[in-house]
Amino acid sequence: MTRCHLKLIALLSIVSSNSSALQSTSQVQAPPPPSISQCDFSHLHPRRHAAYHVPRPSDITIDGVLDESVWNEVPWSDPFQGIRGPQFWSQPWFTSKFKLRYDDRFLYIGAYLEETEVWANVSKRNDVIFRDNDFEVFVDADGSTHNYKEFEVNARNTTWNLWLNRPYRDGGHENSSRVDPDYGFDMLSSGMRSAVYIKGRLGDPSERLHDWTVEIALPLAQLALHSKATVPPIANSFWRINFSRVEWPVRVITDSTGKQHYEKELGLSEENWVWSSQYAVDMHRPEWWGYLQFRPRGEAPPESIDTNKVVSLDPEWGVRYVSFQFYYAQHAFYNITGEYASTMDKLRPFFAFAEAFQCSMLFDIQASKDTFHARIGVKKNASDGVDADGFIASIRDDGNIVVKKLHRTSAVATVK
Repeated sequence: MTRCHLKLIALLSIVSSNSSALQSTSQVQAPPPPSISQCDFSHLHPRRHAAYHVPRPSDITIDGVLDESVWNEVPWSDPFQGIRGPQFWSQPWFTSKFKLRYDDRFLYIGAYLEETEVWANVSKRNDVIFRDNDFEVFVDADGSTHNYKEFEVNARNTTWNLWLNRPYRDGGHENSSRVDPDYGFDMLSSGMRSAVYIKGRLGDPSERLHDWTVEIALPLAQLALHSKATVPPIANSFWRINFSRVEWPVRVITDSTGKQHYEKELGLSEENWVWSSQYAVDMHRPEWWGYLQFRPRGEAPPESIDTNKVVSLDPEWGVRYVSFQFYYAQHAFYNITGEYASTMDKLRPFFAFAEAFQCSMLFDIQASKDTFHARIGVKKNASDGVDADGFIASIRDDGNIVVKKLHRTSAVATVK
């Protein structure tokens, strides 16, 4: 979805100078880390799912019916949950799930959306699809949080695809043929396809429907455009990905001719259900998206499979997590002071969780009134130095993050 309901880092209150790092924000926070001796933050790792290679592209027909053998042999994802996370009181009452395959050119997505009221009004391609119930895909090919792509489809198979140079919170904007009909980003010319299957009539309340299914082919080269990702994907490489479903409350209206149709309930907002928790009503926080892993060519899916066991944790996750806790703290500091902090000590009260502060290792920072650029590592544990076999992240005020393997000679750095 392409709107940010809640500002990411607007603080309601700031703790006093002698208090802990707890903050109150205008969003639902991710669950706090427990008291930990190890700084891997694996309990907060986003969901992950495997995409298995398709030997022959012709094995998948994009018709919305997920009846091919290449779909039957791979597992469904975990069911979607509320966008704020499983700890929030409102959770989905319908099941949503997906499957993934890929070849050298396309990422294939098959989705199942349980639904008893199947309707769609938007019929113009690249219009604002989330005004209807819809299914959405978000892909950040290199994990930088910049230059990510979004795809939306409703039950009429009306689609919208766009490219975001960066999240809206960081001054990002949409690039699509909706805003620039002549030159805007559009994956259609590169082979993007989709189809929807409904066992019944769309938008007819007299129908006793149970679900709708979607089949999508997204061109890998376009998903990776303006990123450092490799196409075709390298075996076992990670891309960041998330899926969303918008669900509007509707009522049945009977017109003057006696014909019935669905109409959105006035004054009621939509529900947002996602695969991997965002911890805010905002899909444009790519740092919380899940992980897609491209499995090697020729590898067959196991007959009985738990994809979370097949796909390992991202070894970069720990440093990514603390880097974005640093990013959040910097923006909270900026909201109060009008400038960015140049030391960790200044940021201590602005970290939402003390564990993130204790596990962070700031190597260096360039900070001014309007910008910052920092290099951050994650410690082995809260009382030890940085992991010499770990990673170092470069993160900017606009959220761009690049992670590299840490050289052992860098491990002698100390917190500034």
